[in-house]
Amino acid sequence: MTSRRLAPCFILFSAFCLGAAAAERDRPNIVMIAIDDMNDWIGALGGPAITPHIDRLAAEGVLFNNAHCVVPACNPSRVAIMTGLRPETTGQYENAGNFRDRPRSAEALTLPQLLQRHGYTTAAAGKVFHHSRGKAAEPRALSDPLSWTEQHPGNIGTGGGGAYLDANGMARWLRGNRRNIKNDYGLRSPLFGTTPENIAATGDWETATYGADFIARDHAQPYFLALGIFRPHAPLIAPQAFFDLYPFDEIVLPETPADDMDDIPAIAQENWSTPLFLAMKEEQMWRQGVQAYLAAMSYADACVGRILEAIEASPDRDNTIVVLWTDHGWQLGHKNRWEKFSLWRQATRTPLMIRASGIAPGESDRAVSLLDLFPTLSELTGVDAPAGLEGTSLVPLLQDPSAPRDEPAIVTYLPTNHAVLHEDWNYIRYSDGSEELYHRGTDPSEFTNLINQPTARAVADRLARWLPDTPAADVSANQRLGGVE
Repeated sequence: MTSRRLAPCFILFSAFCLGAAAAERDRPNIVMIAIDDMNDWIGALGGPAITPHIDRLAAEGVLFNNAHCVVPACNPSRVAIMTGLRPETTGQYENAGNFRDRPRSAEALTLPQLLQRHGYTTAAAGKVFHHSRGKAAEPRALSDPLSWTEQHPGNIGTGGGGAYLDANGMARWLRGNRRNIKNDYGLRSPLFGTTPENIAATGDWETATYGADFIARDHAQPYFLALGIFRPHAPLIAPQAFFDLYPFDEIVLPETPADDMDDIPAIAQENWSTPLFLAMKEEQMWRQGVQAYLAAMSYADACVGRILEAIEASPDRDNTIVVLWTDHGWQLGHKNRWEKFSLWRQATRTPLMIRASGIAPGESDRAVSLLDLFPTLSELTGVDAPAGLEGTSLVPLLQDPSAPRDEPAIVTYLPTNHAVLHEDWNYIRYSDGSEELYHRGTDPSEFTNLINQPTARAVADRLARWLPDTPAADVSANQRLGGVE
């Protein structure tokens, strides 16, 4: 008798489970392409780089023309994207350290973990969090193994950089002179040249090929596939074919007015990369560095093309959301920097594009943040977002790219140094209270600090209301603005 009473309940429960499983299978797949250190020089944003595959994706989806990182450094930027939480919440402000080791974020739920709970397979290759998985038996902690049901143990970037180092592990063009460069990363990273590898032997192509093979599998569950392309992160080494796209004598150097630093507060006058950039100019390596950066961008674009071809060939093409972002911008001489680690647009602006079924192509000029990706993908997949996310869903802008948006993009680099970007404005306040203000429409390269203009105060005060509070425990953290890898 007991079994007869249980039978209808079992049938109902089974039907519920089958319905839930079917609903999970119907959820869209996500392919997330993360590119390291790529700034806004892509063709789709009017830049000089030859990036046809990225440009095509931008044309097929919604391109965010005014998108910004949360932190202009790799590790904290990626932590913010994957947790949906700001550095003031997680405590992850710099590249050093693991958010899982910090009391405020040790138990943070990442986007792939959330999707796992709702039936998704989550797979990663390349650099998605701060480190790739690596090839050892155990994955690297900074690849966040908790987030993945599968990680590819492959290479990243390209080989061949060792040919450009001297016997002491310094860039050969420095000729053994440190030039007041205060960290080893600055001495070993500025390598510009070709690799003897053909493209099929390179690490980022391996990442793209893993992604293509994964997409081609027969999937019983929806999947979240994250593929991290390492170039154009240093060293700027790429196959010869990509250098051939940019004849050396046709390279146009970024504009750097001689008086550009005259109106910059003392706290931001230089960082660790300033002596590096000055050395590049002295040794006539600037043009070579720009050429190598462009070549590395085009190499990364080719890897993106490999992934996109696989998506196009997949029977799930129309049920796959494609997201491409870069973790921050990059300065190639802008304000005497050869790095990120600043609050100017050249360091914070990032290519961001989303393609999804039912969303018409378009471009949005609203200031948005990579912090917004977690709630956006939660909404697009129909998965309830966890409480406490600090971004704002981009779905209204995917539906109408010109929709109003009150929230600015807020960028932080180290505690109490912030940029607030809204519409055409970039308001910067440093930890010592000094300020900068720029207008994108009249000064896209941010050569003129408007903070002392008569009308600036009202704009600055309006944007300053969005400045985040910094937890007291972090106020005493390192206030320098010079970050390293």
